Amino acid sequence: MGTTRTSYIRLADSSVVNDELFERILVPIADPEDAEATARAVRPHLDAGTTLIVTHVTQGTDAETTIETGRDKFAGATYETFSDILYRRDLEFEWVTLAAREVAEALVDAIEMTEATLVAFTPRDIDAWKRTLAGDPGNRLIHEADVPVMVFPNQNP
Repeated sequence: MGTTRTSYIRLADSSVVNDELFERILVPIADPEDAEATARAVRPHLDAGTTLIVTHVTQGTDAETTIETGRDKFAGATYETFSDILYRRDLEFEWVTLAAREVAEALVDAIEMTEATLVAFTPRDIDAWKRTLAGDPGNRLIHEADVPVMVFPNQNP
């Protein structure tokens, strides 16, 4: 028998769970390995007509988050991995590259910039030293986002 894995969702105080919640999902991916884990985790939970705002954050120097859209601007191998695993004709895709000093701050900014209704991601494995220096972007996102955040378990072996 297989094991059952649970997905967790934190709903913002003012959120109501309805069909509109899953219309525009911000999906942050860091690298090809993360893109694969995230695509595999979210794929079974997506309804036809959902828009996925696939997002990659690069190191920026400006105090504010900047945004570039379009496939040509997206990190090549990361985009290709996500697209190859998750490709479905019944989904809409938007490709967004953010430049910012901090990942979590960029993703919180992107929620408003892209009109996302939900954030979905798999946690990244970061060691205690990096977590101490940089903070845990996933944890910050969960606590600072103005929309619900779904965290899926990483199912890669």
